[in-house]
Amino acid sequence: MKIVCFSINPIFANQVTGGASKHFMNICQYLEQQGHEVVVLCAQADSNHKSFTFGNNIHVKPELPFHLPFPQPYQVPPGDLALICELVAQELSTADRFYMHDGELLLPFLYNDVPTVSSFRDNHYPESILGSFLTQADAVIAVSDFSVEVIKASAGRVLPELKKRIHTVLNGIDTQLYHAVDPTPVFQQYALDPAVSQIILHPHRPEAGKGLMQTILVIEKLVKIYGFTNVRVLVPQWLGEMNGQSESEFHAQISAELQRRGLEEHFIFHQWLSQDEMPAYYSAASLTLCLGSVVEAFGNVAYESLACGTPSIVAKVGVHRSQLPDTLIDKVEYGDVDAAAQIAATILREHTRVRGERLERILSYFSLERQLEAYARIITQAEKLPQLESKTIVISQETKFHLAPWCYLATRGIYHDYLAKYYPIPKLEAWLAENDTLTFTEKEGRSILWDEMQQWYRMGILVPLTD
Repeated sequence: MKIVCFSINPIFANQVTGGASKHFMNICQYLEQQGHEVVVLCAQADSNHKSFTFGNNIHVKPELPFHLPFPQPYQVPPGDLALICELVAQELSTADRFYMHDGELLLPFLYNDVPTVSSFRDNHYPESILGSFLTQADAVIAVSDFSVEVIKASAGRVLPELKKRIHTVLNGIDTQLYHAVDPTPVFQQYALDPAVSQIILHPHRPEAGKGLMQTILVIEKLVKIYGFTNVRVLVPQWLGEMNGQSESEFHAQISAELQRRGLEEHFIFHQWLSQDEMPAYYSAASLTLCLGSVVEAFGNVAYESLACGTPSIVAKVGVHRSQLPDTLIDKVEYGDVDAAAQIAATILREHTRVRGERLERILSYFSLERQLEAYARIITQAEKLPQLESKTIVISQETKFHLAPWCYLATRGIYHDYLAKYYPIPKLEAWLAENDTLTFTEKEGRSILWDEMQQWYRMGILVPLTD
């Protein structure tokens, strides 16, 4: 088969820009190994970003003039959008299958005649969310149960048949790459003595939602309250060709914050690392922090760190609430810096590592072979299905509601992932604690008004039950 694969992120010959791109190339390589011809269409980073061959039969064509860096990849002249259509259509005219990574090609008419699979690997960025509503994919892959529930509770409400096309395939972790290794090169590269310094990682893109401010607040407590005066935090800087005004402004803001708090010496900003450098990077650290508000659909960093033996602390946002049991990874409510610092201090004092049965249980969730086999099967077996038709729901007092998958009952109220806020609503919390499904006509004497139910629905705290 000729399988055309689409990535809205640029693909480079020797550089991985993040978890999505890493998994994308794993899938392409696996399809090539199965004997298929793979053509990759992706965004062009700059004029020097030319076509290249990866492996024996993966042809990477970085020709699509999307706007870079993110956000707003579709912020391009209309002629460029027409050119994107023409380039994609030309490749699809001879394709047997079309695979969209991240579901962000918002032009469904382009693949009317080709069996198409869309992998929704993100529930945060506008293009992915809009893509779930615009899609006409014949099969949809979601990377976590959380992501499935988000799609069902949003796009699935207006495209009822979409829910029948969803497959859940967890991201796999390549244990041949991600395992504990000799961290000496990292100590040497950053002039760190592990006998003196405690090394903490914040291995995320430079954007506010990834939690760097929360990391700073945790480090401040570790230094000034818990006495870890030699802690050092490693923070990667974004690739030059992907760096824009917003990234530069964010870095300036962070630099000012570190200076104001007297924490400059505790943070080391360094160049973006290649995928092959990451195992030693994880292995060198005592702890990885993932405390941001971004609604991750999977969240690779936290779990790669665990695979390399280094504990992670995650905020209970998006998939991190349910990806692993609480016994296998440390979780805190978003913004609870005190709890995160306390857990971090314990990990540093006790020199906690992830190994033995705990590590085996973690890795059992994330089989790379299982992931790649599932993707190949879904892509190669996809068949053209009828167009998805929309049907909107009429809300009434008989409508059955349940708590949105992007919300949960926290100690400070109902937390809303997409608003990154807690809403203390005692009477709704009490009702949800007793019932999974809520119908206004069955409120059984509770002092709740219909206007209040509608308000919670409009806020996205409650969503109609459609199954």
